[in-house]
Order: sequence, then C-alpha cells, then structure tokens
Amino acid sequence: TPLPPNEVVEIDEWILDFAALFREHLGIDAEAHLDLHAEGLELCNEALEPPIAMSAADDMLKTASDKFQEAAALALFNWGNVHMCAARKTMDGGRDPPLEEGGPPGAAIATAAKFDEVVARLDQAKGRYEAALGVKPDFHDASIALAQRRYERARLLCAAAGLSGDGNSPAEGHDGAARAKEAEAEFQAACGDFLVVLNQLPEEPPKAAKAEEAPAIAAIAAAPATATPPITALAVQAGEAGEAGQKAGEADAEVPAEEPSMRAQVLVMWGNTLFEHSQMSARLSKAWRPLLDTAIAKFKDAGCAQADIDQALKVHRGVRAANEAESKK
Repeated sequence: TPLPPNEVVEIDEWILDFAALFREHLGIDAEAHLDLHAEGLELCNEALEPPIAMSAADDMLKTASDKFQEAAALALFNWGNVHMCAARKTMDGGRDPPLEEGGPPGAAIATAAKFDEVVARLDQAKGRYEAALGVKPDFHDASIALAQRRYERARLLCAAAGLSGDGNSPAEGHDGAARAKEAEAEFQAACGDFLVVLNQLPEEPPKAAKAEEAPAIAAIAAAPATATPPITALAVQAGEAGEAGQKAGEADAEVPAEEPSMRAQVLVMWGNTLFEHSQMSARLSKAWRPLLDTAIAKFKDAGCAQADIDQALKVHRGVRAANEAESKK
C-alpha cells in the first residue's frame, strides 16, 4: 500500500545497528564504491567547467580516474567476499561444545561434506580478488583476502583429512595423509602471504597513548560466525580508559570505538593461521608449541586483549590435551 504524501517513516535504531553489524560481519561495504563513483563524477563535472584552467582540469581528471579505479577494484573485492562467505557457510560444521556449563563454545568445526562446492567457491573468490588487483595493484584489501582464502582452504583440507571436530577418519573419497600435507602447505603459504602484505602496508602514524589507556582489540568478527577463528578483529576499544572514565563518574559516557588498523588486522589473521596450524600439528602428534607461541606473539603485537587470548588457549586442542595429561599424573 503506497504511503500517504508527506508520511514520515521511522526506523528503529536496532534495525540500523543490525544492518551495520551484518555488513561488517560479511566484510562487505555495500556503499563505499558508490561514494567513490559520486566523487569521481563530481570531479569530472567540475573539471569540464569553462573557468577551470587546463592544468587544474588535468589534475581533477586524474583524481577522478583514481576514484573510478578504486571503485571498480572495491566492487570486485566485494564480489569475491560474497563467494568467500558462501564457502564458509557451506563448510560450517558448528562449534565444539563449551568446556564448562554456560561457557563460550569451543573451536569452530569445518566439514568436507561439500568439498567440491567449497573449493569452487574459494576459486571464484580468488578470481575476483585477483581481478581487483589487476585493476588496482596496490589494493591491499584484496591481497589480504587472498591470504585469508588460503587459511580457509587449509581448514577445508583439515576437515577432509579428518582433523576437524571429533572425527579421526578422513572424509569419504579423500586420502587423509595427502589432504593433511596439502593443508600444511596452505597454512605455510598463507603465513608467507601475510608477511608480504604486512611489508607492503604503508607506515602508520604512531598513536598518542596515555599512561592510563590500554587499547584492546575486541574478539568478535573478521569472518562470519559460521567460521569463527580463535581471535577476530572488529573494533579497537579503550579498555582501561573506559573503566577509568566510569570510576570518575562518567558511567553514561560511551567510549568511541576505533577501527583496528589494517596492520593489526593482518597480524590477527596471521596469528589465527598459526593457531589453526598448531592445532592440526597437535592432532598429528607433531611439534605444535612453537607455532602456538608465535601465534600468541602476533595477537599481542596486534593489541589483542589478554582475556581474548586466554579464552582462545582454553579451546586449543594441544593445550587441552597437555592439561588433561598433566591432571592424570
């Protein structure tokens, strides 16, 4: 039914908050390319105005060209993210049960029940990310996504090898030893990719940190919940600073959330990759502690809250097995 003229429509705040969370959860900014497109058009129109000198017009058109280039790369990147989200959802096997009653669930479980479908989706995502880099070679988001895609593929290969969840047998039609070897290669390649990306990122200006402030990366969502990694980077929070404000009688004042830097996000993803690799090594009775120690170092370098790191360690299979063995002595 059409709305009456001049009818005012009010949208509940929670709907807008949920929509924003949903977009961040998927890793898709549905409007950024539109903003870039609008800026490009505005610059083009301004450059064509008669009063604008030729030299100034050239600069404006160059800037407009850069805006359209970034818009095209961003559209391809988002297209790839859609395939990545589909791959994660398809291989979602739920979560391990909580370690204690009422506690948080355990590690994410991948399944290889639809192995070929997930591989196809991951390949499609790779194609879109590579296309984005073809349009804009310094588009770091796409480079990071390609490394993250290796991490997801390694998780799938672990599932095919029977190294995910409580299963100990390879998925039907898969050679467990071969899939485990492929998974290890993918984990190692992903770490190499993250290192390359980290070295390519521009230097970030140092942040002025106050003595009472302790920024911490909140653990909740660089990847959809269907594939929740050990540590995730959504927002940087001023942990102790917020507490100090409340103690000073500012309980109603909200501490503004700060976006985690791209460098911090890469460090978290790198740490997640090492963490999962160490879990696979523990399942195979290989040396896993050095990998885990390096993962923890990456989380700390990224600024992750110690509580988040401790929680991740509780569900690590190698740590749990070691603790159980120690308790039986």
